[in-house]
Amino acid sequence: MTVKTSLLVGALLVALLGCAGGNSEREFRHRLDGILRDSWEFYKIHFITPEGRVKRPENQHDTVSEGQAYAMLRAGWSNDQAAFDRVYDWTEKNLSQKNLKGRNLLAWHWGQDDQGQWGVLDANSATDANLDYALALILAHRRWGRPSVPLPGYLDTAKGVLRDILAYETCRDPWGRLWLTPGDWIDCRDALVLNPSYFSPAWYQLFYDLTQDRRWLELAESAYAGLEIMSQALGEEPGVGLVPDWCQLKHKQHCIPAPERSSDFGWDAIRVPWRLGLAALWQQDRRAQDFLVKTILPFCRGQWQTEGKVYAIYTYGGQPAVPYDSPVLYAGLVAAALAAGDPALARQMTEKIVSFYQVDRDGGYFNRPDDYYGNNWAWFGLATYRGLVVP
Repeated sequence: MTVKTSLLVGALLVALLGCAGGNSEREFRHRLDGILRDSWEFYKIHFITPEGRVKRPENQHDTVSEGQAYAMLRAGWSNDQAAFDRVYDWTEKNLSQKNLKGRNLLAWHWGQDDQGQWGVLDANSATDANLDYALALILAHRRWGRPSVPLPGYLDTAKGVLRDILAYETCRDPWGRLWLTPGDWIDCRDALVLNPSYFSPAWYQLFYDLTQDRRWLELAESAYAGLEIMSQALGEEPGVGLVPDWCQLKHKQHCIPAPERSSDFGWDAIRVPWRLGLAALWQQDRRAQDFLVKTILPFCRGQWQTEGKVYAIYTYGGQPAVPYDSPVLYAGLVAAALAAGDPALARQMTEKIVSFYQVDRDGGYFNRPDDYYGNNWAWFGLATYRGLVVP
């Protein structure tokens, strides 16, 4: 069965499930629309300042480039140009490396220093944020054309970011493969440290379509090759179908734990199924579907069937690392299940995300009102199920 056929079958199954339950699927989707709308309004009130800075209440109200990009993606998929431009404006004025390093990338960390002054705390970049930032700008260009207020053009900024990702956030290994690195702080002369949750092959295809630079296709090749290597073994530990937060490329076909970094299927790695799921859903990429179907999905489906939940994070060897679950991993599993043509599992994962939702006078939130990470990923999961997460 081809990926396209699998996705068509999945869509038909969703329709059949809705018919079998009367109006249950239609009513459920209508409820999701309200939750997505109201939780976005809550997020704008409680996490985004009037100037456009996304703050993390649990981290001394600091700001990370990831959060700015997440907000712009959410604003785009919510068709909220006013919010998008507000966040875009603050990001360019406060995080752009143009005045720090002469580059188009974003400084990853902004907040209050030991002297009480607010500003950039670390000028280095985080590659996932730059990828998401560029994607958000491209989608904004497709949706709105140009900013609603005097700002640099969406596409011009995106192209500059893409050039500098390739220039400063990639390295070739001794065997000639081009890899996405975690940031511009990586020295390509050292053993490569990798973060698989940054691998975004669905993004790369869009970036290639825009730029015709074949290095984006090379990054997709190394992403899939790397995920296969990481899932099979990490150092001497055999894999169970999961990937680590971080690892170090030791040999052409072997990764080891990265020094002083997490090797868990943790808060970074649990984003992998979402990013791969979108490659299957957007571009019918068989490599993404095949990887999910033989690794992360069967592991998590087994946990769901035996435990009645999927724990928030796991050790690389598959043991629960915490005693609770979280909407973050469920969000990734929504995309993975849809990509695999399993709408029933996608619905179950979506219902689990909804179970974390709490109504508030300002709208609603997931898990806790100050949970920056959980509120973002819960929204991404529901929006994916609802069909809003589109290129």
